[in-house]
Amino acid sequence: MPASRLTLLFVLAACGNSQATPDGGSDADVDAGPDVDNGQVSTNYPAPHPAMPQLVNAAKGPVLTTPKIVYVFYPNYTNEAALQQFAKDVAASPYWTTTTSEYGVGALTYSGSIDLTDAPPQTISQQDVQAWVSQELSSGAFGTPDPQAIYTIVYPMGTTITQPNPVSPLLGTVNSCTAFYGYHDNTTAQIGDAGSPTSFAYAVIPTCSGLSSVTETLSHEWIEASTDPLVTTSGTFTLTGGANAAFYGPDQDHAVWALLGGGEAGDLCGPEGILTGITPTDIKRLVQRTWSNSAAAASHDPCVPEITGAFFDSAPVLDETVSFTSQLTGTVTSKGVTIAKGASRTIEVDLFSDGDTGGPWTVSASDVLSTYYGGYGLKPTMTFDWDRTTGQNGEKLHLTITVTGDSPIAGAHAFMIKSQLGPRITVWPGLVVEP
Repeated sequence: MPASRLTLLFVLAACGNSQATPDGGSDADVDAGPDVDNGQVSTNYPAPHPAMPQLVNAAKGPVLTTPKIVYVFYPNYTNEAALQQFAKDVAASPYWTTTTSEYGVGALTYSGSIDLTDAPPQTISQQDVQAWVSQELSSGAFGTPDPQAIYTIVYPMGTTITQPNPVSPLLGTVNSCTAFYGYHDNTTAQIGDAGSPTSFAYAVIPTCSGLSSVTETLSHEWIEASTDPLVTTSGTFTLTGGANAAFYGPDQDHAVWALLGGGEAGDLCGPEGILTGITPTDIKRLVQRTWSNSAAAASHDPCVPEITGAFFDSAPVLDETVSFTSQLTGTVTSKGVTIAKGASRTIEVDLFSDGDTGGPWTVSASDVLSTYYGGYGLKPTMTFDWDRTTGQNGEKLHLTITVTGDSPIAGAHAFMIKSQLGPRITVWPGLVVEP
């Protein structure tokens, strides 16, 4: 799925907190059996469960109130006409309002294309792209600069964009079409001779495969560039975003959700798998479903537009407040549980749905860092055991987590619970810290 950036949320975090020990019985309680509530299947939808995240504008940054698409094409780009029509169709579709209006973003318009005459580069770095966009805006090569525009640079197949490695710059760079399928950023340019430089949003879209891959990435980046246009400071991605970032990440209690590929509106829906992409009849091209705070607050599928069928999920009950302190993050407070290395703890997992799913769904758990960043050498540091691996709305499962290895992030471990029924997948991450 497309990703706006590479994010490693807590790689430099140091975590610490005391653990509230779970309830346990005395010898006199043996005949009573374990103190476990498994709940029962309920037709009251949704059953009680922990709150879903909210995408927040922590820095109080601006959004685009009158966003405009301005394409930048290199010569003889095969799908130029199709992408121009795609922009017009997205602008005219309810899809745009559905995915952006609750964040204060206004109607989208297509403002034309800039056709370059230079040959495309074979390789270009993220930093060089930013410097080039700034230069073209300042020189007038992109016309009169518009702070409400999303300058969308579409690179042809054969061009590779590089970014710094998300784990460590010592590991070199990562490449487009391997580690990422697009991103959005911002740069500054001087308009006229007086005043301070103005910030502008842009999107970088490599052509990795067919047209569907490009249109899905475009929809993802346009939504994120509109809801978070000033995402960085000087092009450097950080945990909290730039000083004027807007809807950059989830609320503090759910900060771990950003580990699953990023915390912006499109990123938060990436883990839903193949059903993240849809083809609206009025657009006729693949687009991505993105995060809705209002849908999440109502316990519906937080990724919109809505798709057919009842939404379901499995929410871990994280009953501690944990503080994180590192050079990268400063001090961050989030919900989690505390488990010492070599120890285990059983947590409750609340199953809920917004309607009848027609039967139980299956649950599983995995280590987030090894799952998402195993290619960089991160190994699993936890094992997982369930009392049951299926259930429905109202039931409560119990997951025993054992910390088996040293955390690569100074005492923090992230896990995720995957729920699946047929092709539909939902994911809910959680956080473990060592005392």
